[in-house]
Amino acid sequence: MPTLDARLRTSDLERVDQLVAVALLVENELQVWLGRQIPDRPVAAVAVAALAGAVAVRRRRPLASVSVVLAFMTARILFGALFNLQAAAGVIVGVVLLFYALGAFAAPRRGAWMAVLSVAITSLNTATKPGGGIAQVFPMEAFAVLLPYALGRAMAARAARERTTRGEAERLESALVTGGQMAAHGERARIARELHDVIAHSVSVMVIQAGGARLVMDAEPGRAEASLRSVERAGREALAELRRLLGVLGDEDPHALAPQPGLGDIAPLLTDARKAGIEADLCVDGRPVRVPPALDLCAYRIVQESLTNAIKHAAPATASVNVRWGEEVLELEISDDGRRRNERLRRGSGGHGIVGMHERVALHSGTLETGPRATGGFSVRACLPLTRGAAA
Repeated sequence: MPTLDARLRTSDLERVDQLVAVALLVENELQVWLGRQIPDRPVAAVAVAALAGAVAVRRRRPLASVSVVLAFMTARILFGALFNLQAAAGVIVGVVLLFYALGAFAAPRRGAWMAVLSVAITSLNTATKPGGGIAQVFPMEAFAVLLPYALGRAMAARAARERTTRGEAERLESALVTGGQMAAHGERARIARELHDVIAHSVSVMVIQAGGARLVMDAEPGRAEASLRSVERAGREALAELRRLLGVLGDEDPHALAPQPGLGDIAPLLTDARKAGIEADLCVDGRPVRVPPALDLCAYRIVQESLTNAIKHAAPATASVNVRWGEEVLELEISDDGRRRNERLRRGSGGHGIVGMHERVALHSGTLETGPRATGGFSVRACLPLTRGAAA
């Protein structure tokens, strides 16, 4: 498939062809209407206009463009000077451009057959025109048909070789990059497994020492204190190894170990949404309860992703974030009244954000509903059970 740059270059060259076609049209029409000894000017004017149109589309329709010239030459052979294309200066330029396009842009086999047919028709046209003859056939064919066609074929073959060479170089580079990435990922995975074992060992020591401290806390407070110091030391080592593990996995965020956000951090999301053109409001129903950090983060991400989708696909619009605290379930409903520019999102399908929300909700045995509203806009509704994760 052609790249974007290649399509842009082709489009620019087509515009050049169109400008050349306009110049040929103006020049030839002036010759037709102002020149002398031009038989049947209206017919000649139509002929040179058709030739200019063929030049304008020669890259996309090389066979059809050459057929225009052959049709008028055949008509001249049958009906005489009435259709003589050579009555206007500059026609030969258009003919040369068309036969070059036949060699450069047509499929090789079809182009070759068309070239053979062109040689036959143009030879007969040259031999039968007034003042012409057999002696003028070869010079005419060599200059107007064979030479431009051969040059076009040579340029097409060169372009094909360049594309092949460039494609092989890109495949080689891609293979090298992919191989390097796979090797780097494999090494990172190996190091991560080793660091995981170190962290797991440190955590095991912490658990054992904490359990021992609890057993001797009353009878031997000195031993309990020593055990707690071991717990503290093992915890610091585990934290250091965890930072190193995150670095190996490519997480360079200095706040990677900072507390994760929750429902108490929604206000900044609303502020950012308003700056981006979404008039967002928050409504909280019921009495908030303490929930596990994972569930709190899940709720926050759902609100965040829903507002992000509204900003991307519906702004400017109005949105509402409703948080309902029940006895056994936490309900989140984020809706907007904007018109979706992305039809897939408007139907509630597609998009990595929505897929991610489904995965987050599924981890907590919840449900998620997304889709367009009957009154217009889009809605996201999540139900997260509190019985599994409510804090004691």
